[in-house]
Amino acid sequence: MWLDLFANNPRLAPDLLSETFSVDVPFYEEARVETPVMNEATPVELRADSVIVLRNRGRPVLACVIEVQRDHDARKEWTWPKYLTAVRARHKCQTILLVMWPRAGGAERVSAPIVLGPSSVVTPYVIGLTALPLVTDPAQAIANPELATLSALAHSDGPEREAVLAATSAGVLAFGKKDAKEARTYTDYLSEALSEAASQLWRTLMGVASREYRSEWARGYVAEGRAEAVLAILAHRRLTVTDDVRDRILDCADPDLTETWLERVFHVNSAEELLRDR
Repeated sequence: MWLDLFANNPRLAPDLLSETFSVDVPFYEEARVETPVMNEATPVELRADSVIVLRNRGRPVLACVIEVQRDHDARKEWTWPKYLTAVRARHKCQTILLVMWPRAGGAERVSAPIVLGPSSVVTPYVIGLTALPLVTDPAQAIANPELATLSALAHSDGPEREAVLAATSAGVLAFGKKDAKEARTYTDYLSEALSEAASQLWRTLMGVASREYRSEWARGYVAEGRAEAVLAILAHRRLTVTDDVRDRILDCADPDLTETWLERVFHVNSAEELLRDR
């Protein structure tokens, strides 16, 4: 699933490098997923998990080799430098190694510099769950739903749970208008990967999702869950909710109306505007 995020949004790689490590990413006009196979005239296949190349005016300016590492593998000390040199030779540009570590701890085991020789070192940029950027702004999540999805994985059990999941739901719902199938994948993945408490809130927030979502919870959504999600998002956006408005939202038993509210709640300027007839 992690690789799908990069495939759907290649700009996720430079975003993570700049936001997590303050890497000075060169200006680029395009980020493109390239073949991860690095064979030349050799019978031994070299294949990274993914390769993303940033281009400016069609010219490669930075290549990013991406590896998803779920456990320590001593062999990577020898294969990762091969990946970098092969990609560098193919695209004739600077190359960097980004390692995704989908765990809260232990990233230091794979982040040690790989010494090739005197004054020659490969340094993996390793991002564990705790190092992933925190996304609580719905606008940022809408612009980069893949980054928001990673943020939800990393921070949904922290003090910013409601803000993180509310922002992520905004991003995934907006993405669904562009690619409904992949949005369903993100939604179902998070519902299964998050903790029980976080997953419950996520399911409520995503109650607006299409009836075609395959997860059992999504098919069993109700208007009450949507109403609670609307109030949670209003609170996150710091919009004042009077007792009268709160009661009207909670008392609504019309699933179509609560679905409309949940679609509009990210765009209105007040709770009262949300309830106005269009």
